[in-house]
Amino acid sequence: MLCWGELTSGSGQNPCSQSEEILKGERVQHVCSREGVTVFVLENGKVYTRVRGWKRKSKPGQFTHFKEQKIDIAESGISHILFLSKTGIVFQSEVKSKETAAKVKEFSMMKPQVLKSLSDTHIIQVACGNNHSLTLSKNGQLFAWGQNTYGQLGHGTKDVSQHSPQSVISLTGMPVAQIAAGGEHSFALSLSGTVFGWGRNNHGQLGLKDTEDRLEPNHVTLLKGKRTIYIACGEEHTAVLTKDGLVYTFGAGSYGQLGHNSTKDEIKPHLVGYLFGSKVSQIACGSYHTLVFVPSCGKIYSFGRGEEGQLGNKETRDQLVPLSINITDIFAYNGYEDGHGAKLAVKRIFAGGHQSFAECCDEMDLLPCVNQSFNTLRRIVTVDQLLEQELDKNTRKGIVRAFSSSQTLCGSFLDVNKDGHFKTNGETSGLNLSAAYLGFVMLAKNSSVLQQVKTAVQHHLIPSLPRSPTCVETLRVYIIIPELIAVLGESRDSATLLESLSRSILSLEDSYFKILERWWCKMPYYFFLRLVRMYQKESHRLLQLTMTGASQCNPQLHNSLKILQTLYQVNFCRHHTIQERNFCIPVMKVIKDSLTAFAAQCFPKAPRAVMDPFVNNAMRGCYMPFEPEYEQFKQYLSVLCKIKEELIPFRCIFDMETKLKLWKMESQMLQKQAFISEPILSLEVSRDAVLRDVLDNLRSQGTGDQYAAFQVEFTGEDSFGYGVTQEFFTLLGRELHSNGQIFQQHEESGLLWFPSREPEMDDAFYLLGILCRFVVSNGFICNFHFPLALYKKLLHVPPTLDDLKELSPTEGKSLQDVLDYEYDDIEETFYLDFTIPIETADGMTARKELIPNGNNTPVQKHNRKQFVDAYVDYRLNTTVEQEFEAFSRGFRSRYSLPVVDIFLPEELRDVIQGNTKYEWELLEQNAIYDGYARTDAIVRNFWEVFENLSEDMKKQFLAFLTGSDRIPVGGIGNLRIQIINNRSEEPDSTYPCAYTCTRTLDLPNYSSIEILREKLLHAMKFGEEFTIIWD
Repeated sequence: MLCWGELTSGSGQNPCSQSEEILKGERVQHVCSREGVTVFVLENGKVYTRVRGWKRKSKPGQFTHFKEQKIDIAESGISHILFLSKTGIVFQSEVKSKETAAKVKEFSMMKPQVLKSLSDTHIIQVACGNNHSLTLSKNGQLFAWGQNTYGQLGHGTKDVSQHSPQSVISLTGMPVAQIAAGGEHSFALSLSGTVFGWGRNNHGQLGLKDTEDRLEPNHVTLLKGKRTIYIACGEEHTAVLTKDGLVYTFGAGSYGQLGHNSTKDEIKPHLVGYLFGSKVSQIACGSYHTLVFVPSCGKIYSFGRGEEGQLGNKETRDQLVPLSINITDIFAYNGYEDGHGAKLAVKRIFAGGHQSFAECCDEMDLLPCVNQSFNTLRRIVTVDQLLEQELDKNTRKGIVRAFSSSQTLCGSFLDVNKDGHFKTNGETSGLNLSAAYLGFVMLAKNSSVLQQVKTAVQHHLIPSLPRSPTCVETLRVYIIIPELIAVLGESRDSATLLESLSRSILSLEDSYFKILERWWCKMPYYFFLRLVRMYQKESHRLLQLTMTGASQCNPQLHNSLKILQTLYQVNFCRHHTIQERNFCIPVMKVIKDSLTAFAAQCFPKAPRAVMDPFVNNAMRGCYMPFEPEYEQFKQYLSVLCKIKEELIPFRCIFDMETKLKLWKMESQMLQKQAFISEPILSLEVSRDAVLRDVLDNLRSQGTGDQYAAFQVEFTGEDSFGYGVTQEFFTLLGRELHSNGQIFQQHEESGLLWFPSREPEMDDAFYLLGILCRFVVSNGFICNFHFPLALYKKLLHVPPTLDDLKELSPTEGKSLQDVLDYEYDDIEETFYLDFTIPIETADGMTARKELIPNGNNTPVQKHNRKQFVDAYVDYRLNTTVEQEFEAFSRGFRSRYSLPVVDIFLPEELRDVIQGNTKYEWELLEQNAIYDGYARTDAIVRNFWEVFENLSEDMKKQFLAFLTGSDRIPVGGIGNLRIQIINNRSEEPDSTYPCAYTCTRTLDLPNYSSIEILREKLLHAMKFGEEFTIIWD
């Protein structure tokens, strides 16, 4: 053991082997030193101390107070020393102050006392500041006590000293790799290289870019991504070592202890550039000096204060840059002959106070550990380490304890491939989920331990999780626990654990919940799929329980659905998405099964053949007699409908088929209600002025927002019902598109949008919103020629640049060109600022600022996305705010269907406007017949005639038969037509008739295909004469 500095015999300016002679034959485990006292801990657990007398320097002598305990490590402050035994027990010894030492002419140490408050806690690390202490337990818990003048205890307060160890609550969940303490500042380092500092910061020794003290652990963000593996603290400065062998220093620099060729303080971590090209493996800090060790050349470099000879450079002056210590006088070839031909080399370095140390060993013994930087530090226990051990009684207990602590669990199953866990951040969890899966599969082989683990997680770990974790690594627990739930299977235990996990996830503050979302986004495909299925199955189970019990409030169900919906949104952002069917729940089946089971209780004697139609009719809102059993059933149905409405925000659980069934169910129930208890809005309009007449009629009826159902008759015609109302909406869509009185038609796209000027009728948008509501609630189709942006806005989805491209292609493309431009001269190329041209009332053009001072804000590469977003927002939101709000108010007026909100914007557009995906072959495949068979000649002739029609003529036939030339939502496969034979006595002289209400074609049995073609085309051309529309 080499030592140099204030306690060294002789001059103290050269490395001296005096201690090595005293401890000859012993291996040193650890050395600590502060003013007046040095402690040597040997590998065999013995302790030697060296105490400075008033006028002399003593030799190391054995510290005899530990007769039964073997010590593993010691750390010293000014007033105290901590000893940590190999069994994890902490002893504290007081050191007499300078004033007391001056009186007795000697520093002295009091007899060590066991810290009773930690006697039941297995401690693995200790650290001392001047007058405060830190300890780290085996399960990752951090304790602090002592003086707290500057908040160095990390408890959120200052000045209030703590005489007994208190947990540093804010670091709960962080898997701590190392603790360190300086004069009055403290640090904690995570297993994945995250650094937190707190306490005194008058010289920037916390590396937080300022000089303000911190009362709680603060993340040193400037070290993020640096892969920090070790921290050393001086009195007022700090040094950190990275996995790449780089050294960063910060804090006080008055003696050059930062190594930057300066005496200035550094408030930010600064790379020690003078070590460039050297891979450092160890660092150590004295009070005002720093040591580093480069194993490739076997050299120790020192810098900082040299007054006591602690730099080992034969001088007592300060050193501002790292210079190697010349120890060639002692070792030849970086070692020396020990009499047996062995070469000695530096193994480890230590520093403390004004003292420096170097442990040396045979060069051959050094090779296996030459690149280790802190191999003596004990690590917290982790689950994966325990699972690798033989599963004896102690290991089983250790596993259960590990699952009780979020610190140990979050330090488990790390991605060590290429040090992947060091990349842990807001985007990546740093976990190896395959290792976690295999670990839990192994754990599941012992059912007793698995049950104990489940209990520990349920009752200890999850309740301890913070809402706002200080360290992002704490969130790993939310990725790991589902792997445990997976091996529990579909049991009550797994459901209970998942419910607890869901509550904890949803209690996270928003910023941390967003991090979890991003981690899910990067999760491997298989694990994400299993997580989704886990929540889908649990949501399905809870929905069944909720509907069976007719409970309107089930927080467990809502929590599960909230997370499932979040996972659904995350799926859109994933590189490899999973199929949407994995999120879906058969809601209609659950409703029907629940109704069927309840009906069986109400009507136990009713046969199944009667109950099925009864339940189906009930789901369509059909009338039921006013008898007690029916009233009870209706109340139950009403509760189920309310539960169904509570599901609407979670659109992920509905596939398109279920959405359409729910929409149809709500529509039918609303219309039945209207026929029973509410008046139907019946209007008469002229075919030549459908828009003017319908708006006038709505005004005369009090806007129509108090009506649930709607039907139209054309002036001078006797027909009425669904078919004629559908034809009305077809004509309404055409007139809106052509007249330009209300909406503005964009020339390029042909789509309608709200005008920049006020329409001729002030209430037009509100009334048209009501008509749009009637289309949805009564099951009509009306091609309003609106862009997708309108349906997004109705569903509270912000429009994007793609929506502006659809409405105004050239305008949208111009903005896209700005985003796609790859060079830096955007300002010179496009000459844009944050304004948009608008037309004034007098027809002139003016510039509208998109942001404050937009006229003077040029569009450049760094702000072009902001410009495009502001432009789109102005065009599609700001300029039409008043008009759209009126339209939306009408659309959301009384009797609007809640089920509308389960649709995506594209789906709602198809519900209202229909679509043009004409898969004509499906029309024939789905057709049904009455009076004919599919193989009859007349049927084959009809389809042959139809197949030979032009595309436009096929659309005309569709309008002739259904009232609209557009396909209902869900595709033509959901459009089932019926062809009937009314057995006309003279078929060849009769024309086909269309019953639009039932989509039925009365097709006479013509004698030839030529007659069929002639009659059909005539009927289609003069459709009004051959269309019968009734209810």
